[in-house]
Amino acid sequence: MSKARLNFVRDAGETYKGIGKYDLNLEGLPLFADAKGPHGSATSDSERTMVTENTKRVLALIVSFGGPNGLEQWNQRLGELLTAHAAGKAIESCVQS
Repeated sequence: MSKARLNFVRDAGETYKGIGKYDLNLEGLPLFADAKGPHGSATSDSERTMVTENTKRVLALIVSFGGPNGLEQWNQRLGELLTAHAAGKAIESCVQS
């Protein structure tokens, strides 16, 4: 699995196809990227990394603008929801700040 990184796109005109949307203009947005390029932002994820019926692994990110306090509770809740509604197994979580 490639590692995601948070960065800011500085190139005018850089886009990706948002899920069920148009090409999203990424200029100046904080976004997640991997070796293949940008794939997620606070406003829209990309079609390239969207969950489908063939998805086997998921990386879910909870972005907090208020710091790490209380995030363990939301990680646990996310794990419960993935188990209950998406046949989640071997769920790992961590808080990074």
